[in-house]
Amino acid sequence: MNTEKIAQILKKRFLDKVKEVEVFDFKPAFEVDSKSILEVCKFVKDSPDLSFDLLSCMAGVDRMDGFEVVYVLFSFKHKHKLTLKAPLPKENPEIESVSFIWAGANWHEREIFELFGIKFKNHPDPRPLLLPEDWDEGYPMRKGWKGADFIPLPQE
Repeated sequence: MNTEKIAQILKKRFLDKVKEVEVFDFKPAFEVDSKSILEVCKFVKDSPDLSFDLLSCMAGVDRMDGFEVVYVLFSFKHKHKLTLKAPLPKENPEIESVSFIWAGANWHEREIFELFGIKFKNHPDPRPLLLPEDWDEGYPMRKGWKGADFIPLPQE
């Protein structure tokens, strides 16, 4: 299935909950309202026309004015890919866990929480994955983290 067809299916089904965005290699890409992420993810996995059965990558992004969770999906059946991006606020960023849809999300979500502080609601196993259990020095992948003074930040 081509990019245009995937875009048509998502736009028709989700109207105001998704909007197409430009990215480099991972087209099509859609920005998804974070409150709708579970609904959209279940649909793209279960829809016979889409069948995105693999969460190939998931990442947190600090955009200075807010955060973003990025989901890169692949369909073995149709050999197509899709990127979903869910923007989150800077204060108290949280989003539903998709680990019940793709089991591989479990570790990705744990890593994103530890490194960015993005909370995944209803996550089945929120134990630390990378950092020591007694870690209390903040979130190392956030821009401006105290231990990242070697990374130049833009001046206001």
